[in-house]
Amino acid sequence: MKKSIIINQIAHKELTKLSESLRMQYGNLVEAMIFYFKHTGIDPKDAINKNPSVMVKSLDKRIVSFLKVQERDILKPLRQDIFEFQKEIKNDTNNYQKEHQDESKKLNRLFSKVINKMNKIDLNHTNLVNQGLLKNQQAFEEICRLIDENNKSGVQDKIKSIFK
Repeated sequence: MKKSIIINQIAHKELTKLSESLRMQYGNLVEAMIFYFKHTGIDPKDAINKNPSVMVKSLDKRIVSFLKVQERDILKPLRQDIFEFQKEIKNDTNNYQKEHQDESKKLNRLFSKVINKMNKIDLNHTNLVNQGLLKNQQAFEEICRLIDENNKSGVQDKIKSIFK
């Protein structure tokens, strides 16, 4: 459905210039303007007789003000929270390492004690085995002397060579 609008001659000339520069038909251009103003919330009456550079400066001041508030209320506290959290993690990590270093030292001392004790037990066991072997050797040699006093069969020499 087509509708007509009434505008003055000066506005019509401007609409024609805009239409040509944007390569849009009048109807499409007006529709685009309507949706633009609705979407952006800009009131076209406020723009009448205002210098665009003044409007940009005003907008710039609002943006800078907004950014400063964001920095003050969000970014700086967030940065401080991150710094404190990082410091806390570093302290926790250092404490954890210190605690585990002490435990590691304790475990190393315990393992050293266990290994030393096992070595002593093994040495004692080896000595006992060697003593037992020496007694067995002596016993075999004595048995061989009793069986063959003059070593005519060579059993005594054979036993001695086995134990060497």
